[in-house]
Amino acid sequence: MVKPIEAGEKRDLAALFYLFGIGVMSLAPRLPDIKANLDVSTTFFGILLGTGSIGALLAHLTMGYTVHKFGVFKVLLASASFTYLTIAILVESKSPWLFLIVNVISGFAWASYHIAINAQALHRQSESGEHVIPMLHGLWSAGAVTTAFIALLISSRVSLNWHILPLIAIVLFLKIRTIYRLRPILLSGNEVTEEDEIVTFGKMMKSFSIDWVVSIGFLCALMLEFVMGDWATILARQEFGVSKSIAVIPYFLFMSAMIIGRFGYNRWRGGRSDAEIVQPFVVSGGTIFLVGLFLGLYLKDVNLYLGYTIFCIGTLLAGFGISFAGPLFFGYASARSGKPGGVTVAELGAVNQILSFFARTIFAVIAGATSLPIAMLMPSLMLILVAFFVVAASQPKRS
Repeated sequence: MVKPIEAGEKRDLAALFYLFGIGVMSLAPRLPDIKANLDVSTTFFGILLGTGSIGALLAHLTMGYTVHKFGVFKVLLASASFTYLTIAILVESKSPWLFLIVNVISGFAWASYHIAINAQALHRQSESGEHVIPMLHGLWSAGAVTTAFIALLISSRVSLNWHILPLIAIVLFLKIRTIYRLRPILLSGNEVTEEDEIVTFGKMMKSFSIDWVVSIGFLCALMLEFVMGDWATILARQEFGVSKSIAVIPYFLFMSAMIIGRFGYNRWRGGRSDAEIVQPFVVSGGTIFLVGLFLGLYLKDVNLYLGYTIFCIGTLLAGFGISFAGPLFFGYASARSGKPGGVTVAELGAVNQILSFFARTIFAVIAGATSLPIAMLMPSLMLILVAFFVVAASQPKRS
């Protein structure tokens, strides 16, 4: 029986994704301040940032069972509360070791929220027959751009604490109100079925397998996005010497372009295959990013504004290049696997957390041993390599 998604329900689901993007990405534009608080090297700071993947991995392996047992409502309330409590502690932390422990907990909390809200959204999509997931994920990206825009306006005039703490308090308040409005229709524990996008720990461990073509291609498609979230503002501050607010512009442009690219993919694709449209985008995106970065650095000594503008244009065009590459690999993973969709996506997510942790650590080590611009070669070249993986991943898996 088809159960349409009412307008009010759709607004509330959209709000939960949008607010998630605002809150969970609020620290990205202020990472230079957090690095200064911790007073650590570039390499060590990169490793600390990567520890959130450990908590997210644990959530991917266990929270499917928890959602199944306790239902979406309780998981959403608990995970949202812990997400913003841990963010508040991270903002106040001066100890690298406290930051490490809390960042692992924070990764577990936000990943748990991600699992629960997607379980609800996928269940309602299946019941209603309305394809709402792309729109909801686009709203998450819109939330990330919103939080970058807020930072762009106030970073130079408002301290880290007065920026982040009131913001996450408002986001948490609005989330709790929205979760309670949705409570009557949120999945209870006994309603969550194996057809929903969740998986128990035991089920994953018994049948766990890795499709290396999809997993590595997925990592290559996302690596520049990870790096821009972690390092874009630090790069702008350290290498170009711009103010805190101006340093947010590259990240803001990058994320904005990703939103436009994702919403416009179906229109741009037309009758072409994924490879035909993705290959020129990823090759151009990775190449233009590197040209914009190094040309901008070369020109900054002659004219800082010209050099920085060229770098910003490079990040904007790179955002278009990367925009729709990552989501395609979810479809490839499902098509190449004979397992239920929930199991396939959970496996891909778990493997990606492991691979991304090591990749981000390697990036931090390169940045510490050389410089951030040199380290940027790594994610840019990985994005270009997606041109090869998108062809391989679109083929049936050999048995």
